[in-house]
Amino acid sequence: MKLLLTGFEPWGNWDRNPSGEVAQALHGATAGGCEVVSVTVPVTYGEDIARVVPMIEAHRPSAVVSLGLSGGAAALHVERVAINLKVVGGEAGQDPSDLPIVAGGPDAYFATLPVREMAVAIRAAGVPARLSYSAGTFLCNHMMYQVLHYLSEGGVTALSGFIHIPQLPEQAAARGGSGGSMALADIRRGVLAGLEAVADFLRRRV
Repeated sequence: MKLLLTGFEPWGNWDRNPSGEVAQALHGATAGGCEVVSVTVPVTYGEDIARVVPMIEAHRPSAVVSLGLSGGAAALHVERVAINLKVVGGEAGQDPSDLPIVAGGPDAYFATLPVREMAVAIRAAGVPARLSYSAGTFLCNHMMYQVLHYLSEGGVTALSGFIHIPQLPEQAAARGGSGGSMALADIRRGVLAGLEAVADFLRRRV
């Protein structure tokens, strides 16, 4: 079995994105007997899912786990739900626009990963983690919703969901100590523990 792990590239004022770094660090690793294959995607609506779909088609993973950066978190947040909404615009003092991710699509999708087991496993590895019930309205929510929608519409049985990870200590320091942070090695350990929980769930489901 394979697990597809996605992360984002740096964007804007963020010259590093630990979600992409962790994804690439775990490429080729083994988690609970499953091979991890990874891809990093741009922080751009449409281009994110366009890079992930070919990976799903090529590797036929048993689960897709996406990572994204949450600048204010001090723990890994295992997301429970993605909503069919993206917020765009708002430049130059204008109000942003609320748009559907998929016109006519379901209002929301629940993660199909064993989210509670993942949070427990991450904490057992010594890394703070909790369930979250809002993936936001930016690219992280967009990725989670789009992957779940693609799998659902295509009748693909792979599980999918999302983990928000903290910024790095040096990133928090560069922003005057604003928000929680976590060392890259700890984030990696927590994500790997989450992947192992997914692999264990998949084995028990067979």
